[in-house]
Amino acid sequence: MEIIPFQDFIRRFHSGEDFIVFDTETTGLNTFHDDIIEVGARLWNKNGAQDSFEELIFVNPNKIMPAAWEIHKIPLEEIEKARQPEEVLNDFIEFCGDRPLVAHNIKFDFPMLNSNLVRSGLRPYQNDQVACSLVYAKEQLLPGKLRELAKHYKVEAKADALHRALYDVDVLIEVLNTLMKEHEPEEMQYSLVL
Repeated sequence: MEIIPFQDFIRRFHSGEDFIVFDTETTGLNTFHDDIIEVGARLWNKNGAQDSFEELIFVNPNKIMPAAWEIHKIPLEEIEKARQPEEVLNDFIEFCGDRPLVAHNIKFDFPMLNSNLVRSGLRPYQNDQVACSLVYAKEQLLPGKLRELAKHYKVEAKADALHRALYDVDVLIEVLNTLMKEHEPEEMQYSLVL
């Protein structure tokens, strides 16, 4: 997995490329044996957020680490009624297609996704086009936590709604939209005047 350099990410966004912004909620932090219990994603480009994908994934509630549950607080009865991992993850990969993936901590979410795919009897997702807003924030000497980054960019991030996958995706997209306005490539800034 190689992260798209920041300037390339900006250029590709402003040239109209589609990206999949995604997030996962999990049973814990170990990518080798913890499970994804929710995945959320949106197709995103310079025209804004488009189609979305959001679904809970069945896991045994006993596998959810108490510290993880304290963060996302997804109702256990909803998790118990969710579809099986192989069904949801297969649909998610179809939604993504071969578009580049963006996450706030891609070095966690992408390995977690592939580990869950393999444990569900599916092939790992082969996508070497990934972008990471956490890496970009650190490069720009900005706050690392999504909530702090949202506050920096004056994006509303309700504490009681954070850590649900699609809500986090929507907050991240608003942050990315502001970031893209700040970093519009010079050769594109005056194109509308001509």
